[in-house]
Amino acid sequence: MPQDVHSKRDVFDATYAGSITRPLLPPLRSDSRTKRNPPRSLRDYQGSETEHERKARLRALWLSLPQNVTDHNPKVDTQEGHSAAYQPLTKERAQRLRDLYESELARECNGHQWLFQGAVVDWEGFLKYAESKEEELWKVFHNDLDLDGNGMLDATELQHALTSAGIELDSKTLADFMAFLTSSTHSRPISFPEFRDFLLLLPRTPSVSEIFQYYEVCKYLGDDGRGSARVNMEGDVSLSAEDRPPAKHHGRIAQGPIESGTGSEASPPISRDMEPTDGQISVSDVIGEGEEEEEEHETWLGGSMALKFLFAGGVAGAVSRTCTAPFDRLKIYLITRKVDNVGSWMIPTRSHGVTVIANAMRGIYLESGLLGFWIGNGLNVVKIFPESAIKFLSYEASKRMFARYWDHVDDSRDISGISRFMAGGIGGITSQLAIYPIETVKTQLQSTSGGQIRTMLAPTMRRMWADGGVRAYYRGLAAGLIGVFPYSAIDMSTFEALKLAYIKASGKEEPGVLALLAFGSVSGSVGATSVYPINLVRTRLQASGSSGHPQRYTGVWDVAQKTYAEEGWRGFYRGLAPTLAKVIPAVSISYVVYEHTKRRLGV
Repeated sequence: MPQDVHSKRDVFDATYAGSITRPLLPPLRSDSRTKRNPPRSLRDYQGSETEHERKARLRALWLSLPQNVTDHNPKVDTQEGHSAAYQPLTKERAQRLRDLYESELARECNGHQWLFQGAVVDWEGFLKYAESKEEELWKVFHNDLDLDGNGMLDATELQHALTSAGIELDSKTLADFMAFLTSSTHSRPISFPEFRDFLLLLPRTPSVSEIFQYYEVCKYLGDDGRGSARVNMEGDVSLSAEDRPPAKHHGRIAQGPIESGTGSEASPPISRDMEPTDGQISVSDVIGEGEEEEEEHETWLGGSMALKFLFAGGVAGAVSRTCTAPFDRLKIYLITRKVDNVGSWMIPTRSHGVTVIANAMRGIYLESGLLGFWIGNGLNVVKIFPESAIKFLSYEASKRMFARYWDHVDDSRDISGISRFMAGGIGGITSQLAIYPIETVKTQLQSTSGGQIRTMLAPTMRRMWADGGVRAYYRGLAAGLIGVFPYSAIDMSTFEALKLAYIKASGKEEPGVLALLAFGSVSGSVGATSVYPINLVRTRLQASGSSGHPQRYTGVWDVAQKTYAEEGWRGFYRGLAPTLAKVIPAVSISYVVYEHTKRRLGV
């Protein structure tokens, strides 16, 4: 048993990682159900794959390589990372190593010739390289790592190899390492195909330290570190544009195994300007016509895999918002009703504040019954998918623009923090502009008093059109757009501060999932509280003219003046309590549903 196993939690983590053989967990669906004797030689193993399948797999991998490789000085730069001792990784070093891997791989495939700008990896050279590398990886896997000879690399064997190389990992980090190599959601023994597919593009001798360094480079450059849960200004959880499959465009290191066969999920994007030369396999030998058409949109949407992630995020958002809809309805009720009716929640005595909330809930129930707490939820759910898609597309387009014209980098994931912040702001503004009319109609519905719930939508939309035409659907837009950038700045800075403080206090390299969820909840809540007065002004402009909020305003400044004159500074925070109260359940529900939906979709 590893030395760092002390508590029951440590025992669980070690068992989950495979360090302890005691089977505490039942087999998972992703585990292999068949028990086969491992092949005794590489030739025996290769016999299980047809020549067509092998070339299809290798060609898919070849097509994922960068088109234009800038060579580095082979006498100087290639010494980077060749030290026998493990060296901690930084972002700059990870990017430098990735570039070196690409140029070294190109030299290996092109016969160690000096590469000029614009050179590509030769197909025939890549086939020879893959043949040699597979034989090298077979020897390392079976002679150096697989100590019991069962054809699987378990946690104990991997831990022993890492320790011998001077790399000490705790059980959780070891489990993450194994899960990454198997492209699985959990840690399990590593098979040779998984080991080979992950390391086939590593142009260096696969020592244990080189393997771990290669894993760190792939992981370091493939995640923004924030996880999947993002709290917006409304206290809702939205899909992170970063949480999607790693970019498969040219120029990135492959970050997972490529399965044998010709399925679309195994085929990277096809470049239209990379046509096969004479004597090479045509693209139609690898992928079908339908898959070629799908790849045309790979640059922007990331293919069907990214659409699955967007769908999973939409389902999670729909379930989360439906479950927390009463909080949203209560917030709008508190913002739009007169102080004389419900009072202000932000008052000196706690008991009075609770009474205000209780009176507001009673008022909603008396007006519309139990279903009154879900008024407007249908529109809130409907807008999720277009909002997520538009934000995703505009965010990606902005990142590419900043990468090309501002940061001058080839990969949009390598842009600076300022560029990423600006791209996020542009994505938020674009999505706000697109779905704002739906948001306004939803607010009008929620601020309407009485009436039949099922017959409220059409009359409300007709009344708004008669009241101001198209402009009526965009009331408060300026206030909504103003709040995007300060919210993003406060949210990001708070999250990074919490993350750094946690890392310093715990001594861990990266926070776990629960820690990231907690940091996201806190940073989102701080950001939402900071810009809440702007949010309140926008909501009152959207609700103006409704039966529950008949007041009329001339603009943002008019709302601010009247709010301060009637309610003081506390009036700008009416409804904040239910907004903050729904953050934790919204994040928790979204995360659980999101992960479950991803598993059901196979992503």
